[in-house]
Amino acid sequence: MVWKPVLAACAVLAGLTAAGISLAQTPTNKTATNKTEARFAGGFYPDACRWPREARAQQLSGCCQMDLEIDATGRMVAGNGVCSDPMFLEPTLRCLAAQDFIPATRNGVAVSDLQQLEYEWRATKPSGNMCSKLKTS
Repeated sequence: MVWKPVLAACAVLAGLTAAGISLAQTPTNKTATNKTEARFAGGFYPDACRWPREARAQQLSGCCQMDLEIDATGRMVAGNGVCSDPMFLEPTLRCLAAQDFIPATRNGVAVSDLQQLEYEWRATKPSGNMCSKLKTS
């Protein structure tokens, strides 16, 4: 009877040790540790982020899948995308050009990088699955 708890404890210890060894032997990707991607830092720029006039009049929501080039200073230098309605593309590019980004790094040095993101314009409520429709088309 005394052996059952001891055997159970040994089994648990053996399992934890095996898991620890497996994690310790997992190969690491050195590139991944020395590289970061550009990230959206945000900001509020109402003059640059004006709602498309036609969309505002109709209270339309929209979603854009954007491909951006972010330079080493964290500014958008080029961009393009696909929107649920084409009227949202130009205002989205204008708005994102005014935003702040954290630049990508390679070996600790800021570099230019490509960034993909979704930008949603909400009229009165979330647009639902507009962005997912863009991903499959």
